[in-house]
Amino acid sequence: MQTLDWGIVTPESANLNTNTFAYVYNHDLSSSEKIDRTIRFIVCKLLYYDNHLPKDPINKVKIDIRGQQIGEESCGIILRGIKLKYPRPEALVIEFVK
Repeated sequence: MQTLDWGIVTPESANLNTNTFAYVYNHDLSSSEKIDRTIRFIVCKLLYYDNHLPKDPINKVKIDIRGQQIGEESCGIILRGIKLKYPRPEALVIEFVK
């Protein structure tokens, strides 16, 4: 997989005692294509973060879906898609902000 250079990693919050880093994403999820693109984007960002943070970080991903008509099925697709494609799903927490 091609590695992109997104510059400095800037989590929304970090707890160095627990090696936990939080990120918030607010994407348009109005179609299956946009959902697929968001899954790919988040996984690529997590892979990038893993190379720039302390070893074996725990990533907390918050996906802000406020104001969108996103059902539980779509949330499940996003959750499963990210966890299937990210090589360390045990070190990943995904939450939807409704």
